[in-house]
Amino acid sequence: MQLTLDIPEKYFIYQSPVELVRLLKLNTAIDLYRRGRFSVGAAVEFVGSMDRYEFLYECRKRGIEPQTYESKEELQSEIDMLAKKAF
Repeated sequence: MQLTLDIPEKYFIYQSPVELVRLLKLNTAIDLYRRGRFSVGAAVEFVGSMDRYEFLYECRKRGIEPQTYESKEELQSEIDMLAKKAF
């Protein structure tokens, strides 16, 4: 799916469109992760240009601690989701 945003050109003075898109995706992923809507794996996939350690480092810089799993079932669900995407 593709999403189109209209952003005034004056906001590209300090960064390129590619950099701005990456920042918007990163900030969105971090917010959704913080609110429990994204797992680390989903957030990394959403951003698309970093690994889980880089993502967790970015979270840490913003004062967001790593989320923990509330149950074994929740952990297993994420493992299963990631396994499906690996193949």
